[in-house]
Amino acid sequence: MWTSLITLIALVLLTAAGAAVAVALTTTDRQRAHRAMNLLKILLGALLGSGGVLAAVIRLHEAGLL
Repeated sequence: MWTSLITLIALVLLTAAGAAVAVALTTTDRQRAHRAMNLLKILLGALLGSGGVLAAVIRLHEAGLL
């Protein structure tokens, strides 16, 4: 159950990050591009930071190491 939940959260975050990249690259409005870049920074922090740590902890727990 945990694996499917983590996968779903990761897919939602990746989809949101992809949308932010598309907006940042294709828009002609500088303010909108700036907001999209700020959102992208937040999403990448969430994807690479806590999500990776949580996934590693769950994998270690499943392996019996924690």
